[in-house]
Amino acid sequence: MAAWCALRPGKDEAEDETSLWKYDSTWEGEEEDEDEEEEDGGGAAAEEPEDAGEQPGQGPAQGCQHSQFNERRNWTAARDLQRYRNHYPDLKEPGNEEEEEMWNLSFYKNEIAFVPHGVLIEILLSSWADNYEILEANHSYIQWLFPLREHGMNWRARPLTCQEIQAFRKSKEVMGRFVRAYKLMLGFYGINLVNEETGELKRAENWRERFENLNRYSHNNLRITRILKCLGEMGYEDYQVHLVKFFLTETLVEETLPNVKRSALDYFLFTVRSKEKRRELVYYAWQHFEPQGSFVWGPHDKLQKYGARSAKLHRRPEDKLDTPCQKCGNSVGQDQNQPPEVEQKAGDAAELQPEMCDELVKEKISKCVLKGGDDEEEKNASFAELEEKDLKSEAEEVQGTAENDCMKESKKRKLNASIADAKMGGSLKNSADIENISHNLGECAI
Repeated sequence: MAAWCALRPGKDEAEDETSLWKYDSTWEGEEEDEDEEEEDGGGAAAEEPEDAGEQPGQGPAQGCQHSQFNERRNWTAARDLQRYRNHYPDLKEPGNEEEEEMWNLSFYKNEIAFVPHGVLIEILLSSWADNYEILEANHSYIQWLFPLREHGMNWRARPLTCQEIQAFRKSKEVMGRFVRAYKLMLGFYGINLVNEETGELKRAENWRERFENLNRYSHNNLRITRILKCLGEMGYEDYQVHLVKFFLTETLVEETLPNVKRSALDYFLFTVRSKEKRRELVYYAWQHFEPQGSFVWGPHDKLQKYGARSAKLHRRPEDKLDTPCQKCGNSVGQDQNQPPEVEQKAGDAAELQPEMCDELVKEKISKCVLKGGDDEEEKNASFAELEEKDLKSEAEEVQGTAENDCMKESKKRKLNASIADAKMGGSLKNSADIENISHNLGECAI
């Protein structure tokens, strides 16, 4: 099909590629960090005939020969996607909405069968789930299961209307069937819906067989585009994001679906309504696309800025620089599991502090001995004064160091014991006594 060529021949080929970015609003206002713009619709190109031709990566399309990636973006798709996200600004609703027959709603209420050659939705959902042959061969049901506000190839199917969209969303019965229809098609493609609340997906057990079918039959890419667009119309934007991310991962990272790759980039990627989510997905695709320099689905300068800003915003708390505490010099919120070199420095500081205290104690004891003489009362008073001063000095010196309470108490008891021994043994008349006390204090500190 001609739409899958880089650009259709004629006027489009003469357009400057820079001006074509007007068909993609994904990065508008990105520098200004504006409020997120939520565009209406689900966003993808208008669906083309399922059997009208093959998509890129699967062979020629209506005689249009091209390589799988021609390093030019499909701007026809981009233009149609933006029209969809903007809720079809040129589309006119039927004049008399009150008398409008809601065919799609009637089908989902199990009141009518899809046409042509169709069945009721309950029969389809219950008996076709594992019938992969009929799901592959029948081309009529997909427009009824996932209706859009535009015509597809089945002209017997009716386009979705705004009135129907509101009626769909208000009915639990209808929306329950809609999720079942989504799960049915996911199973056909080899995917499981893990969480109905979030839309999280994973491969099914038979994913190899089903992926082979996806790679073989290109019309399924068009079906997936339709499903994504309908999810957006019905308010399942989270489902959109997970499905697009799944196909980007399988095509760009796992490389299991090479023939879906171009569809995922030109169509699936831009069906997401949320501009911010769309940016995230484009950035994800850019990260994993090879060669990265040939990526044409987003401006590289804005992708680089977006990546840098995203990395900064999502930096983990432990990656941030710690704020120093003015009182103790330690970092606020610092991890207690310090690296070995940091712990060693803390230990060295703790060992140095008692040594300084012990030198002061030794000096004070020496002065006391020289001053005290043989007078026992004066000596006792001096020791009491010394003990009081030492305890105060010790409290001031060791504050903020690595000593624990047990070590402090042990040192205090050792000092008291040394003073008591000195009292019982008489006056301290030589330096040996002083040295012994100092030595004992040192052992206690260590």
